[in-house]
Amino acid sequence: MPGMIPQWTVCDRFRKAREVRGLSQSEFAVETGLSRRTISAIENGEKKPGTKEFNLWQMATGVPRVWLETGEAPSGGDGADPSRLRESNPRPIHYE
Repeated sequence: MPGMIPQWTVCDRFRKAREVRGLSQSEFAVETGLSRRTISAIENGEKKPGTKEFNLWQMATGVPRVWLETGEAPSGGDGADPSRLRESNPRPIHYE
């Protein structure tokens, strides 16, 4: 169908975030401490991710949590690229 835009589900976004990072499910399990079975269940829509999984996926992939949850890019407000996570402890300005 021309002009059709596929809709990504939460499980699609979780899988894409991991894949863009270049990690297999097994590698991702080692990095996050989640079991490979849990990762597979989330990515296949068999398990709904909770706060723990959202936080681990965000930290391990660098993908903003709001995108994982909603598919929407976070609003930067300051003109910053919303696709990049900011450091949680930014360096002083003279380091930039």
